[in-house]
Amino acid sequence: MGRIRRIPELSCLAQIQAAQPDQDPNAPVPLHAPTGAPQDPVLGSVDGKLIYLSDLTRVTNTLPEQMRNLPFDQIMPVLLDRMIDHEALTMTARRAGLEKQPDIQRDMRAAADLVLERAWLAQVTPPKVTEAAIAARYNRQYVNRPPTDEVRARHILVGTEAEANTVLDELKGGADFAAVARVVSKDPDGKQGGDLGFFRRDQVWPGFADTAFSLQPGQIAPKPVHNEFGWHIIKVEERRLVGPPTLSEVRDQIREDLTAQAVREAIADARSQMIIHKFNLDGSEIETTPRMTRAGSDR
Repeated sequence: MGRIRRIPELSCLAQIQAAQPDQDPNAPVPLHAPTGAPQDPVLGSVDGKLIYLSDLTRVTNTLPEQMRNLPFDQIMPVLLDRMIDHEALTMTARRAGLEKQPDIQRDMRAAADLVLERAWLAQVTPPKVTEAAIAARYNRQYVNRPPTDEVRARHILVGTEAEANTVLDELKGGADFAAVARVVSKDPDGKQGGDLGFFRRDQVWPGFADTAFSLQPGQIAPKPVHNEFGWHIIKVEERRLVGPPTLSEVRDQIREDLTAQAVREAIADARSQMIIHKFNLDGSEIETTPRMTRAGSDR
């Protein structure tokens, strides 16, 4: 379908590394569990550095969903071993002085900055992605929207107009469209008899849509349609009117859209508070963003 549609795990150790903040190697090592130890017991120790239940609990939030759904007592031994691996490697690297190397220091600062970026977005985006906001977006986009016309079509893709006309002649002679598609179509959908499933007009490129939506079920377009991939012979199998989806059907997509919008707004707000310059490779300036200030700020 790619020729028709519009162009619109990390390992446990890696995830544990991403979840653990860098710690001062000179910081005192606690000799006992903090207050409330029964709720946060020590589960391991690496050269005197203690690993608490809360450390493993925090790491579980970074795991793939299929692992997060497992009982904690099943994944705890794996997490604990991976965290011990991580601590042992980190300590070994520090003892070798790697954290003093300029390139390593640069990478560590970059990692810390990435944590700050994610933390800020995690703080400012949720208030804009509430159930009320999702319902409001749904009401604007879908409530009272008229039914949408969809067609289910098949197509056969060939390289030249002459080939397309030959295929059309075979079809007019009674050849089965799906069978011909499986043999001659260059598109991957040919393996399914050229079946594209149901689609709306705005989901395919305009020339294909104009032809497909002009046909009735069972009709084959009298002429092939050309685009950069070749020549398409089109047959419509079914047509239907589809009402708007329910809120439950599109809730996740709306949440993703609102989150993306909130991130864009957070970026725009942050940039508006900064003096930004951009330069070409020759040093000439591309763009200068005017300095913006907050009310009551001297920035």
